[in-house]
Amino acid sequence: MTNMKERYLAAEQLLPWNVTADALNMEPVFHSLSDTQLYYAKEERTDKTITRHFLVIDTKTGEESDLFDHEDLKQKLGQELTFRDGTVQDNIFTFELDRKIWHYDLEHKTLTSEEKQPERAVSVSPDGKKEIYVQEYNLYLRDLCTGEEYQLSNDGEEANDYAGRGQASDYISAQRFGLIQKPGVLWSPDSTHFLTYRIDQRKTKKLYLLQSYDDENSTSIRPRIHTYRCAFPEDEDDEVPQAYFYMGDAVNKTLKAVGCAPQSVEGGLFNPRWSFARWLEDSSAVYTSIISRAYKTSMFTVIENTGEWKTLHTEYDDEFLNMRTFQHDGYGSYNCSNFITGDRKTLVFQSEREDIARFYRYDAENGQCLYPITPKGVRAGRIISVQGDTIYFMGGMFDEISHPCYELLCRVQMDGSDFRILTPEDGMHKCVIMNNVILDTWSRADKPPVTVMRDLEGNLIRTVVEADISALLAKGYVIPERFTVKSEEGYDLYGILIRPAEFDPEKTYPMIDYIYGGMQTYNVPMTFQAGAKIPGREIMGGLEELAQLGFVGIILDGKGTPGRGRKFHHYAYENIHGCAGLADHVYVLPQLKELYPFIDLERLGIWGNSGGGCATSRAMLEYPDTYKVGVSSAGNHDQRMYSNIWTENYYGLYKEDIYLKGDNTALAKNLKGKLFIAHGAMDDNVAMSESMRLVDALVKADKDFDFLILPRCNHNVPADPYFIRRKLDYFVRYLLGEEVPEVHFHKA
Repeated sequence: MTNMKERYLAAEQLLPWNVTADALNMEPVFHSLSDTQLYYAKEERTDKTITRHFLVIDTKTGEESDLFDHEDLKQKLGQELTFRDGTVQDNIFTFELDRKIWHYDLEHKTLTSEEKQPERAVSVSPDGKKEIYVQEYNLYLRDLCTGEEYQLSNDGEEANDYAGRGQASDYISAQRFGLIQKPGVLWSPDSTHFLTYRIDQRKTKKLYLLQSYDDENSTSIRPRIHTYRCAFPEDEDDEVPQAYFYMGDAVNKTLKAVGCAPQSVEGGLFNPRWSFARWLEDSSAVYTSIISRAYKTSMFTVIENTGEWKTLHTEYDDEFLNMRTFQHDGYGSYNCSNFITGDRKTLVFQSEREDIARFYRYDAENGQCLYPITPKGVRAGRIISVQGDTIYFMGGMFDEISHPCYELLCRVQMDGSDFRILTPEDGMHKCVIMNNVILDTWSRADKPPVTVMRDLEGNLIRTVVEADISALLAKGYVIPERFTVKSEEGYDLYGILIRPAEFDPEKTYPMIDYIYGGMQTYNVPMTFQAGAKIPGREIMGGLEELAQLGFVGIILDGKGTPGRGRKFHHYAYENIHGCAGLADHVYVLPQLKELYPFIDLERLGIWGNSGGGCATSRAMLEYPDTYKVGVSSAGNHDQRMYSNIWTENYYGLYKEDIYLKGDNTALAKNLKGKLFIAHGAMDDNVAMSESMRLVDALVKADKDFDFLILPRCNHNVPADPYFIRRKLDYFVRYLLGEEVPEVHFHKA
């Protein structure tokens, strides 16, 4: 058995900045080269350098060939091909390397370069001939062919500006880190029109951040106050940010207000990765699902490029609608699984009205629901492609698949016939359809990714590439084990367990429950985890490092998480304080002990960030005899103080008796174990006041606890090296009962 310092050094090898190059070919990106050819970059390890080999695949035969002469390009560059991706246009391969843009002529093998231009705060039209920008809160159009500029609006003002963003989350961080904020504009495919918006926050109340550390751009060390606007659930309707739609005509240089209902927002409405709306292919109109405050009503609305509009369907739930989840919803960058056909005759809408989400077909002209399209019991999720009358979508809840949230690519005809599963492997699939083939990367928490190519009937053409995790395993990565337990009501609950790195079946080990209390997502990883979902964070909440130190780690999803139907998810309604099944975590402990006798339930710890920070403090205060040690970072410990957009989704409109249930500070007197609270002073997502209120309550209750303020840190506390080390120290000291060695973590 290694000593504790050696274990810390082993844990350090698995910190996020030390594993960035340890898993290869996790999810290749494909591009179209011709009607029958695709290309992608296959990652290869050369000593300690990751290089990429660009390959062309024939979609008919599956045969591979080189996209270009790699040795020639390496010689001309004078180095290995370490850039991640590139694009081909007019037989020129373009890529970015060393802050330059390079162009390699595939036919003549010539190489040229240019300096990369700084990113600009503009939205460029698809044809590259026009751009939109914001100046003094107003919208401007620039013709890139002539250089002429046109002012499209003149009544913009602070907190009532065009194409900007709401301020409730990460607004100050974006300014501090110098992030380019491009205007929120959604161009029509033909570049003639664009949809944009104006966010009215004039009456939205403010929150404050105190910057106590030196600012390199200032000659004074005087602390600075940052302000941003954030609506709370108790606020009136006119105090909540609202986005009003506008239709722009880029040909006639006009901007027209659209009279449909406004959209409640926390951030902007459009960016390159996601959008609240989607254009029809012929550019005649754009559609959106306008969701009401508290997520009870959704209005599918079509906005013509003239600015006229019509609501085709209204969906209502007396608790909450599970829409715009960023997880099971979407169609391309559009964040809802619904669409209207190009002929305007058919609306396809996803709904959980029968518990498990299905697609329903509507007559778009009279709003009549015709019939469900997808089979009952199959969860209809993200739309991948619509080709004629065929819908390709990600489906779940299959009896033959080991987890209900695993998603397989399915297809169905618009009339409900010919339903078929196209990617049958037992795991989570991520699919794109390109050049009439399916490109599918699938994995599980205990199985590294495999990328395959199939035809549109689901027949395998070839295995493209398998992930290489050998370097990760060499550093001590422990493959998670999947488990299933039962809730008190008889539901199957799913989780993963990670054993200690130096496992001895004759010993017992303390266990860490890594929790996230948010009801909008699941916490158990569905895919293989070689890195974190959020940049800079640890794999699976740091359970891999904790395994090196001698801990068992678990992640469990309780009742109230999405992906398993309305009934299961709606355990979260008026129950944010339930932390997405915290009671289930406690209830299943005897079952876990039976499955894994080496768990010591008398040495049980818990930790989480944000909603997980809330869940951790709740666990320590509601179940003080169960959880002995907790680490809570950036927690929203009192739901009355968090952004209305998220909170109202589950608690509904403000009712004091309901919202008081989400105030963890009321339970401060119950603390028995060791609680470590951490918060970033620059957190513009969950205000540090949330943790300060909990601290105040613990002080009043005369309870011992530990508190850490990170002066420069925003909401991303788990990515801070100092916090990571302190978190590990806390569990080692109070659960393992061992001395903490003199070890410090620093990013490379």
